[in-house]
Amino acid sequence: MPASQLDNSAFLSLEPHIRASALVGSFMGHFALLESGINAALEQILEIKGARSLIVMRNMQFDDKIKTLKSLVDFFVYDRIQATTFCSLANRCRDFGATRNVVAHTPFVASDISDGVKFLVVSATSTLTMPEMDWSIDETLSQIDGILKLDMALRTIEQQMSLQRIAKALIESADQDFARSKLGGLFGLGSPPYQVD
Repeated sequence: MPASQLDNSAFLSLEPHIRASALVGSFMGHFALLESGINAALEQILEIKGARSLIVMRNMQFDDKIKTLKSLVDFFVYDRIQATTFCSLANRCRDFGATRNVVAHTPFVASDISDGVKFLVVSATSTLTMPEMDWSIDETLSQIDGILKLDMALRTIEQQMSLQRIAKALIESADQDFARSKLGGLFGLGSPPYQVD
């Protein structure tokens, strides 16, 4: 369902337990689209497609994809402002990735305090805690909106990076053509100005 069609009334018409599942499913579906965009960016920069792409992307965790993409952008993108902007967006992706992990691996029920979904979160890294995590419909839609805006921003920068790479390739190609036309000879070193007998 397009984001423009996600609103309170669509969810409010559902029974609470079905609504909870619909909210979680909507969040997870939109996150999957964001990850698909990350995959496309990696495919473009690494110049892989088809079976190669499927194998590589399937065997990388989301966080590894983000770290790899940040490193590639830092190394290959010469516009530092663009690279910094992309890095900032990638960090926001990591934050959504952490939220997605909680949503994906936590049991949930219809909320008893809002019109949304209550996640039964358990944390036990050093102490046992059960932090409250309750998303109203509005909170869920806000999370989805954040994902959509981030996805749009990433795709815009990817397009700019593509144009930058095309321009750089054309400049390099033009420079090489110019060098060949002016210098000629083996390895572009030029023909000797004299005849060898």
